[in-house]
This record gives sequence, C-alpha cells and structure tokens, in this order.
Amino acid sequence: MIVVQEVSRAPYATDGTDFQGALKHHRTAALKRFAKRAAVFGPMWLQIFVTRTEYLLPIALMGFFGVLVSPLLLFSALWWGRRCSRVFRTYPMVFRGPVQRISLERNNGFVIRLGGGSSGSPTMAGRNLSGKGWPASGSAGVWYAGDDLFGGVGLVPTSGELLFMQPHDWPLTSAERANAPADRVAKAEQAGIKGYVSLRS
Repeated sequence: MIVVQEVSRAPYATDGTDFQGALKHHRTAALKRFAKRAAVFGPMWLQIFVTRTEYLLPIALMGFFGVLVSPLLLFSALWWGRRCSRVFRTYPMVFRGPVQRISLERNNGFVIRLGGGSSGSPTMAGRNLSGKGWPASGSAGVWYAGDDLFGGVGLVPTSGELLFMQPHDWPLTSAERANAPADRVAKAEQAGIKGYVSLRS
C-alpha cells in the first residue's frame, strides 16, 4: 500500500516508523502544562500567607484549587501516555483509512468508523490525548496499533496526535472477545486493552 500524506507538522516522525517520539512529546507537553499551572496557581495561593490580606482570600482559594487539580491532570496525562505505550510495544503499526467521523463526545472524545481492516470497518470510540477532540487531518487515515476487537492506539499523520480507541459497542461485542483465541486474548492483556477503559478518566 502506498500512503500519501502531508508533511508532518509534529517535531517527530509520524509515518508509522517511530512511536517513541510521539510518547516523549506527549509526556513533555504534560510536564510543561503542569509547570505553567504551578507558576500561576502557586503564587495565587501563597500570596495570602505573605500579605495576610483578607480581601485576597478569593484569589487564594482559586490558587489552592488549582494547586490541588494540577497534579491530578498531570497524573491523568502520564497515565494515558503509559497506556498507549503498552499498546505500541505489543502491536505493530499499520495504516488504516479512510476514517469516517460519526460524532464528537465529551472530554475530547469521538466516535469513528475505522477503515482498512481485515475485519471490516469497526465503529470505535476514542479520546484525543492532546485535548483537541477529533483531528481534522485524521480523516485520511491513521497509523493504528491494536486489535479491532479490543481497541488500540492511533497516531495521526501530519499532526502527530495520539488517539486511544476501543470498540464503541463494547457490551455488544463481549461474546466475540470471550470466544477469541487464547493467544489473541493474551496479547490484548499484555497491551492493557483486554478490559473496558473509561475514556472520561
């Protein structure tokens, strides 16, 4: 198959040859966002202990809330990156396309029909790790690592965004997973996609 794609806008390879660059970029971006939040919310919280001025209390409370939430957001981003890493290390990347967007969901989620597979065109629910929803450049296709029956991870050519996906109708395909060959199930378990994953976490 000859894959024609635009020049990548990402600072790493997005042609299916290297997933490490995408994971490193995601991790670095998460740490930078955490540092920026800490630089904003930390002083907002601490200033009340320095000035001891009561009218600054609302600002201090906002800062305190930001200080509490920022580590949770960092943990979530690193957790998703780790989950994608397990999939990439278990399955090879293959180009799948075209991709039909069916709907957009909350928390940067989406529902798509993933083309180009040997088992047809499964409907997948997914989450964009960059926090930007469905990428427009993903309609032409994505580099996909995974198993249609259990889910997988997509790397979008051009933008380099990471997409975690799993079957949209998870309960309806439970019988197929239960009857899947043992080696297929074992591989999914190794990749961390044997069970259902909440895309809202």
